[in-house]
Amino acid sequence: MEHYEEVLVLTPDVPHADVLETWAGIPWQARHEEITPKRRDIYLYGFATPTDSVRRFKEAGAICIFDAIVWPLEYTTYQRVHNSSDRSTAYRGLLEEYLMRLQSADGYFVASEVEKQVLTGMLTTSRFDVLLESARDMSLDGLLWLLPVGFSDVNERARAKPSVESPTPGPDFVWNGGMWNHYSPVAAVRGLSSLLDAGHEAALWFLYPQRGTPTTAYQAVQEAVAADPRLARHVTFCQGGLSLADRIAVMETARAALCLYEPHVLWDLCPPMRLRETVLYRLPVVAPRRGALGDIVTTQGFGMTTASLSADDVAAAMLSCLQDEPTAKMREAAAASSEGFRYEAMMPGVATWLDRIRAR
Repeated sequence: MEHYEEVLVLTPDVPHADVLETWAGIPWQARHEEITPKRRDIYLYGFATPTDSVRRFKEAGAICIFDAIVWPLEYTTYQRVHNSSDRSTAYRGLLEEYLMRLQSADGYFVASEVEKQVLTGMLTTSRFDVLLESARDMSLDGLLWLLPVGFSDVNERARAKPSVESPTPGPDFVWNGGMWNHYSPVAAVRGLSSLLDAGHEAALWFLYPQRGTPTTAYQAVQEAVAADPRLARHVTFCQGGLSLADRIAVMETARAALCLYEPHVLWDLCPPMRLRETVLYRLPVVAPRRGALGDIVTTQGFGMTTASLSADDVAAAMLSCLQDEPTAKMREAAAASSEGFRYEAMMPGVATWLDRIRAR
């Protein structure tokens, strides 16, 4: 993006030193309120961007672009909603913030054609004034831009230097995301138990520490580990988090990533994991056969899919990732698919689209 626009990254926290060192040429600003928006600035924001910040940029005449993943479906699984004495009110508050972000946008990024269709349906009820504009091209190509999960040639693996002493021993499998209720991390632990039953040794690391109120999914993982005494030395929770350099070392040496989830319409719409790192680290992924991620894994060939979340089905997919020949083929597939995910290849089209919106 910086080849086409002057870029400033707004972030709620001061980035860690290793992040600043890796992306040394990018300016960061930790306090949104200290930024004075200018008319025709382009403001890219996501589902967690504070609504007061979106409102401030909108009122200043900025071009607002929303990364419009259909998050209201995810809100139904939030622990704070489930723990609330009034779930409807708790959900409604989240939904109202989402709709404010949606209604403020001049354009939208979507991650898949299916997600584009769903967002179009939402726009017919929340932004019908825009759809009724007489000059509106109802292909909606001027309003929505397909931007799949991608990666950049400018990345931490290419720039950062891993620590001299990488974590030892490293894991065979990583759970490379949060333990939220819309995932099923307990299925990974049960799959590992089944592998051990069959005489196969393997280690599983959960890379992100639990934050805030423990989720039901996190508690289920803890209970499953406690129920099988063997798992204490095979499962690691990185509660303190990893430095960027150590995380690079883990991702480079792991055999595969796990991303498991029960059937959910949200995951039918968009991939629920970090495909960027699958491509960047040539790291095979194990995922359910159903959903957008299962479709991508099957099409691209850089992972294994499971017919169900049963311990035996998950273990069978994990076992394939422990074998050299299937793993080599999956890594080759990840490398071969990388060009289709590169932001460098996508940005000329994005820049032209943004110019058209700005010129209205």
